[in-house]
Amino acid sequence: MGIIKQQTIKGTFFSYLGVFIGFITNTFILTKILPADQVGLVNILNSFSLIFAQFAILGFNATARYFPYFRDGKSNNGYLFLACAVSCVGFVLFVFGAFCFKDVIVSQKSQDSNLFNEYFWYLVPLTFATLYFNVFDLYSRLMFDAVAGRLIREFTLKLLVLACVCLLWFGVFTFKSFMWFWLLANMLPMVLMMIRLARKGNFSLRPNFQFLTGDIRQNLVSLSLFGILTGAAPLLVDNIDRYMVNRFFGLADTGIYVIAANFGAIIALPTRSLYSIAYTVIAESWRTKDMENIRSIYQKSCINQLIVALFLFIVVWGNIDNIFRILPVEYASGRYIVFFIGMVSLIDALTGVNAAILATSKYYRYDSLFYLLLVGVTIISNLLLIPVFGITGSAIAAAITVFVFNAARYLFILFKFKLQPFTMKNLITIGVGLLVYWISTWIPMLDNLYVDAIIRGGTITICYSVLVYVLHLSSDINEIAKDFFAKPVQ
Repeated sequence: MGIIKQQTIKGTFFSYLGVFIGFITNTFILTKILPADQVGLVNILNSFSLIFAQFAILGFNATARYFPYFRDGKSNNGYLFLACAVSCVGFVLFVFGAFCFKDVIVSQKSQDSNLFNEYFWYLVPLTFATLYFNVFDLYSRLMFDAVAGRLIREFTLKLLVLACVCLLWFGVFTFKSFMWFWLLANMLPMVLMMIRLARKGNFSLRPNFQFLTGDIRQNLVSLSLFGILTGAAPLLVDNIDRYMVNRFFGLADTGIYVIAANFGAIIALPTRSLYSIAYTVIAESWRTKDMENIRSIYQKSCINQLIVALFLFIVVWGNIDNIFRILPVEYASGRYIVFFIGMVSLIDALTGVNAAILATSKYYRYDSLFYLLLVGVTIISNLLLIPVFGITGSAIAAAITVFVFNAARYLFILFKFKLQPFTMKNLITIGVGLLVYWISTWIPMLDNLYVDAIIRGGTITICYSVLVYVLHLSSDINEIAKDFFAKPVQ
């Protein structure tokens, strides 16, 4: 658990620096200087590029579970070459698909404003950059360097985008110029990731076709076919809500939805940091048949993620009135989007690294069935709930989908591997969270929203931290706290 804990802490640190910068950019600046439909355009381009890049990799990222057999300390038997070659084929297929299905992707509501139609072809370079960043980031993580990609994507990119937004704010850029520089900023992480690999001596495109025996080729093809579904499904679930909102209501409501959802997504950051390195470690544990290590990681991930995610959920929801005092009035309809997207992240955190355990096990094919269920529930629930609850319906659909999906995974792992990660500490943690939130509701609302946020957030932080430490809910968190307070003052 040592390397996981170390890189999770580092990854989370850089992620939250990026979140802070993104918060300043989106909340204090972007929503003030751009109308909601232009905010929606920027975010819908991001969402589609993520989905298309995932499809364009043609499932090859799923072969990461097979990487321990490629590892040789040098060129790793041409693994990076294979990843790049497969992705090139996938990108060509994407460009063909984008040309054929442009009108379907843009949707009628977006065509009404003409914005998405005008900037649609930005998706080609944006998808290319996202695709190869993902390839290089995956390879970096397989080299046990999970921090670099997170630093570049979550921190460096946010700084670059902030710079572009500030230049727009001060009138240096028109919106058209801003979109060009925004595109360049989003392409730079791919280059930086490639440079990082090269400096560490891990960038080798030398193929090794002799290593690709019949069995290896068969395994790679099999893993990739299943990976097309399993790899794309999480991104579809994460982003299909934006597409559905855009299709039903247009770019303006998409902008409102995305800004509100970003507050809820803050809660997911520690989980994402943990998954980056846990996937590789668990794959190694399956190879060496170290079930005890998998059991330990599973149990610790459930309690640690719950503690952190629940704390963040309480801080965000406890300050929900302050959040919407900051945003323009037109964003008020996003209040309960924050709640339900926060619940999505909380449910995901509660169930730990179940995805990594199943995806790296011999039953990885069953994960495809779960993902098929996931996509189906997502689409149906969106179609049913959006007409009833408006844009909030899409957030409710996301929460229902993630609950069903994680429940299915939990039961499968329980019955197949006899792994049960929950203890009374998980239930006590939820009780602590409810108690602390109840305490925060007794604090009267102050006229100054910043003072109110500091007092409210400080009260939640102190009460929650003390209770978690005193009740010894996590040995890892208590150990970190003891090490921190044991350090001599310089």
